[in-house]
Amino acid sequence: MIHIATACGVGMGSSLVLRMYTEDVLKELGVEARVEAMDVPQAKGAKVDLILTSPALVEVVSGGRGVVKAISNYVDKSLIRNALIEYFEENDIPFNL
Repeated sequence: MIHIATACGVGMGSSLVLRMYTEDVLKELGVEARVEAMDVPQAKGAKVDLILTSPALVEVVSGGRGVVKAISNYVDKSLIRNALIEYFEENDIPFNL
């Protein structure tokens, strides 16, 4: 199972919104994953496969264990979908369109 972190500065607001929308998109794509909302330090140190965060936080989160993808609008499912599909294709993870 894939482990995904959604990260924001505090880990209590926008990361929760991004987590909910990410879970919706994963369900649509037929991919089973564990998604957790975290603050930046947690996400950077977490043992995760993928970190979704804002473009402003990408450099701060980079260097951790997971691949980092920027999401410029946390409620735009098409942006989330594109980032997830890109990650799945890069890692040979099957998904449904």
